Amino acid sequence: MVIFDCDGVLVDTETLSANVLRGCLTPLGVEMSVADVLALFCGKSISVCAEQVSNLLREMEPYKSWSKARLESFTADFWCRVQQETLLAFDSGVKPIAGIKPLLDALKLKQIPFCVASNGRHEKMQLSLTQAELIEFFPRENRFSATDVAVGKPAPDLFLLAARTKGVDVRECVVVEDSPSGVEAAVRAGIRVLGYNSHDPHSATACSMRQLGATMITSMDEVIDQI
Repeated sequence: MVIFDCDGVLVDTETLSANVLRGCLTPLGVEMSVADVLALFCGKSISVCAEQVSNLLREMEPYKSWSKARLESFTADFWCRVQQETLLAFDSGVKPIAGIKPLLDALKLKQIPFCVASNGRHEKMQLSLTQAELIEFFPRENRFSATDVAVGKPAPDLFLLAARTKGVDVRECVVVEDSPSGVEAAVRAGIRVLGYNSHDPHSATACSMRQLGATMITSMDEVIDQI
C-alpha cells in the first residue's frame, strides 16, 4: 500500500498556506520569509504549529509579560484565524502536484491500494482534494487525519493507524512525504519512505529528509519504480 501525505505531495498548497501564515504573523510583529515559514511549520501538526507560534511570541514585547494561559488562548484563536484564511485562499483553486494523477491511475490499474494520511484536518483535505480534482481517488475511508490520533507527525501514530485500518502490514507499505517530520513519522512506524522534492534536491529540507532515512525522488514518475 502507498500512503501519501496531502499538502505538497498530492496538492500544491504548501506555498499558498505559507503565504497565508506569513500574512497573519506580520501584524503580530513576526517578520518571516515564505522560505522561513516553510522551514519552521511545513509538515507539522496543528498543535506543534501553535506551540511554535507561542514560542515566537514569547520572546517579543508585549507578549513577554503575558501569562502562559493568556498566550495559549491567544495562540489558539490566532491559529483558528489562520485556518479560516487558508480555507478562503483555497477557494481560489488548488492544483494537483505534477504527475500525481497519472500515478494514481497507474496504481489503480496495477491494483495497488493507496490512501492519504495528513496532519491537516479532514475539512482541509476534503476541500483541497476536491479543488485539485483528486477527491475521486480518495473516498472518506481512505483519508486519515492527525485529528484521528492522539499525536500527529512526527509521531508514527497516523501511519500506523492507516496501515492497521486498511489491514496492511507496515512492511508492505511505502510512504510518500515532502517534509522531515513526515519522514521521521514513517521511519518510526517502520515504513519505507520516499522523500519528494521537485524544486531543489540539495535544499536543507531535502538533505534533512535524506539524513532521516528517505529515498529521495524529484518526480512522481519515480514512485512506481520504487514500490
